[in-house]
Amino acid sequence: MFSVALVVLSLVEVATLVALGRPGAGVRRRLVIWAVGLGCAYDSAIFGLGSVVGAGQALETASWFRFLGHAVLTPLLVVWAAWKYADRPGIRRGAVAVTASLIAWGLAVDVWGLRLTVRTWADTLRYAPEEAAVPLPALIVVVVLIAAGVIGWRRDGDTALLIGALVMFVAAGAGAAAPPLGNLGEAVLLGAIVVAERGDSLRRTADSAGRREA
Repeated sequence: MFSVALVVLSLVEVATLVALGRPGAGVRRRLVIWAVGLGCAYDSAIFGLGSVVGAGQALETASWFRFLGHAVLTPLLVVWAAWKYADRPGIRRGAVAVTASLIAWGLAVDVWGLRLTVRTWADTLRYAPEEAAVPLPALIVVVVLIAAGVIGWRRDGDTALLIGALVMFVAAGAGAAAPPLGNLGEAVLLGAIVVAERGDSLRRTADSAGRREA
């Protein structure tokens, strides 16, 4: 049941990206969302298909790319948040530096020398690290998104990102006991990011229409 649910979740994540719509003015931000979203969909799909593929080199290799994707793609959300919510160029440049540092940390600590072992939960089968560790870069990203969500709430009255980031924070902790909850949290966060990005586009469209009518 959970294996099928994870595969369906991966399809929902792709559909969420499609709902993002045409790039418009925020093309760079949307490219980041697509990259991160496809990484989340891949993660959910490989997790869900593990029991079908079975333990072996194929699943282990595919699983290794799950962790590589998290290390490289997840920190990009720091840049997305800065591009969307920060007005000062200095903050945006700082976000790029933070993102690069988080990627380097993830590659050096979480991916380099990564040793995977087979783990099962309910009807799922996956490869996971032999030694569990706190995913510090991902935690920092979630904290940054919570802060960005507070800015969006206070500035625009948009609570989507704040709610999504808080759900992700809770789901990340709960994922230690029930791993699929981590994937569910990622899907909720992705949906919240898309809603926040779409809301920004809709506001620009409404403002443009208002100026034309005036």
